[in-house]
Amino acid sequence: MIVVKNQRFVAPEQWDAQILCDHPAYRWLCAALPLSEQSSFPTPAVLTDWLQQLHLNSVVGFVDALTCQHDPRYYEVFIADTQQVPTRTDNWHDLFGACIWTLFPNSKQALNQRHLSEIALHGSKNRSALRHQLTLFDECGVLLLCPPDQQDLVQALRAHLWQQAFWSERDRWHHGNGVTPLIFGHANYEMLTRPFIGLTAKLWPLSVPAEFCFWSLQQQLEFVDTALSKQIAEFTLTDFRQQMSPLPLLGIPGWYQELQTAVFYQDVSYFRPKRQATANGL
Repeated sequence: MIVVKNQRFVAPEQWDAQILCDHPAYRWLCAALPLSEQSSFPTPAVLTDWLQQLHLNSVVGFVDALTCQHDPRYYEVFIADTQQVPTRTDNWHDLFGACIWTLFPNSKQALNQRHLSEIALHGSKNRSALRHQLTLFDECGVLLLCPPDQQDLVQALRAHLWQQAFWSERDRWHHGNGVTPLIFGHANYEMLTRPFIGLTAKLWPLSVPAEFCFWSLQQQLEFVDTALSKQIAEFTLTDFRQQMSPLPLLGIPGWYQELQTAVFYQDVSYFRPKRQATANGL
């Protein structure tokens, strides 16, 4: 996979399942959904079928965005009213958004409900501070599934101790009871189709039981969705701000394998130290 440096991002024009097979960031998606078997972008009807196969009682579906482009309702209101998610065809961004709906429907519903509550208070045009945080997580959030004995690694990431967290402790990622990154933000998935130095997400630590790594994929996804949806429903604006902190995506061990050396993590233009002015904050 070619990684470019700091240029304007443009997603691939054509479907290419190999992109998803080549990068470990897509492991969860490809394990749960038959993306690697597709010869073209899955249609909204196919995506709806996948969701309903995984969640038999779900009433949510996907609809071609062109069929509702003249509907006057705001995007979040449309979803709440119709239980249909407008989805552009042949579009990486919307494809990944649909995949997250499929894997984590309760969490996406919780985001939708928080948006609706804010719209009721502030209107759809005046985007509140909380809605900014909701959107930031929805687009750029990366869950760090963290067993009880791995919390110190989260603190190192919070403190921007990148060499310690990514390099010195690289064996604690992806292995058994170590930490496991799981992308939630669909914009991150889209940009990883053509990764570039500078690509940064928002870290969202999520505690999991010590035995989590021994569960089936379905059990793991259900646990994450339940725990995450509860946090989304209950968090205040302050909670959201404190929960999220910068995470250089290509620093995650194995996600930029060719150049991940000790020297790589010394590039402060990407792995930025924590500013002294915010040393006690996020």
